[in-house]
Amino acid sequence: MAEEINDQILEAIFKLTRDLKGSISGSFEHSHLTILQCQALECIKKHVGTHMGDIANHFATTMPTATALVDKLITAKLVKRENDIKDRRIVKISLTKTGEKMLVEVKKQSANKMKKLLSYLPKQDKLELLRILEILAEKSENL
Repeated sequence: MAEEINDQILEAIFKLTRDLKGSISGSFEHSHLTILQCQALECIKKHVGTHMGDIANHFATTMPTATALVDKLITAKLVKRENDIKDRRIVKISLTKTGEKMLVEVKKQSANKMKKLLSYLPKQDKLELLRILEILAEKSENL
């Protein structure tokens, strides 16, 4: 019984994620962006002077995988690489103006969709959902 409930929760999370991505796709110029790429843009914005190793660590992946992710964002002209003046081995990654605009748009569209979805819930359910999500977020950091 518990396994069935876990499966249903996981499926609901996947569906919600797909639906949120779907609401963003097609509504702006770079609709080919994946959720992972959008998360990478957010990570790069939050951490000024981000290095490739920081990206790999953030996503708990390898350097080649992080490089491939960033390369796609560079090709889309959403981020740029800059060599460190003091140490040319260090490559800093930052958002371009286009990348900044894209991130603002993605966040705005996601927030609008989430606000609409949450409007179906009474305040008490929203508070309970927040409580549960905070517990899960905290526990996931420790896994």
